[in-house]
Amino acid sequence: MQLSNHAKCSRRDKELFRLLESQGALSTDQIRLLLFPGTCLRIVQRRLKKLTEAGRIRRERISIDEPYYYYSNKKPGQLEHVLGVSWIYTWVRLSLNESLSLHSFDREVTYKILRPDAFIGIKSTWSDRFTFFYAEMDIAESGHDFGDKVKRYCEYFSSGAYLDQWWVPLAKRFPVIRVVTTGNVKKLEKRIVKANSSNLEFQVFSLNTVKEECLNGRSSSPSIRVR
Repeated sequence: MQLSNHAKCSRRDKELFRLLESQGALSTDQIRLLLFPGTCLRIVQRRLKKLTEAGRIRRERISIDEPYYYYSNKKPGQLEHVLGVSWIYTWVRLSLNESLSLHSFDREVTYKILRPDAFIGIKSTWSDRFTFFYAEMDIAESGHDFGDKVKRYCEYFSSGAYLDQWWVPLAKRFPVIRVVTTGNVKKLEKRIVKANSSNLEFQVFSLNTVKEECLNGRSSSPSIRVR
């Protein structure tokens, strides 16, 4: 049965509210890609403006030349970082197809010695196989040394502290750590190699590359799709 325009809006609005709660904040582009595929940007902007004026969601801009970002009630802290992780979420969602489904996307899971930006589970729809990976958003301009985060991953792995996690019986290996950075990819890769005493697998992508693939359906990196 084909849904009416009103029913489509209602269902899409509810999904938007759910996403804003789970992801913290989403930009106009991210919302369009996730909920309005193939829809003219103007139509998306009009709907978001209507929801904002009705008090259902809130919006602000980082700067006048940036698109609006939207959130539910409380404005999130570390906004650039939150929106960066939302790009990772969008990237993962858009990489799925009829043979892959998103099982979990848990932001800021807290362990004793480690707090990943996200833990992600992808399930094959044709079998019971899972792929798990961690995601990290590196804001190079923050001045934080990502090598410290690498060392915590190594400590988490070498201590065996991860072995009681729910996903371990479903995984074939310790998850890959995918890092998206606003800085220089090669420079960050060198820093990771230097700190990676446990020889864990890190994959580094630029935020611009992630955005390029999300917005244009392609990128200069052949390995960016979920594997």
